[in-house]
Amino acid sequence: MVQMQGYATVAAAEARGEDAIGERVRDGWMRIRETVHLSLGADAGRTADFFACGKFGTALAATGFRPNAGRPNAGRQGSAAEKVSARPPRRAG
Repeated sequence: MVQMQGYATVAAAEARGEDAIGERVRDGWMRIRETVHLSLGADAGRTADFFACGKFGTALAATGFRPNAGRPNAGRQGSAAEKVSARPPRRAG
């Protein structure tokens, strides 16, 4: 939820013509991205999958899904949350 608040803060600041906050947030994200990218062997696909999974988890949390949504033994059988996979399939190779 902190991420979501950060995005809203950047958008509001930039709407007022204040670019400094957005620049700092983007610089921070690029440092995080580079760290993850290198730790995953500089594989662009794996890096994209990692961040996609994280963003999906953020969206699930923001819309009220339980933290363990999508996991096999997460609770109620057959709920929509149970059918959502919180993790993308691994690529072969």
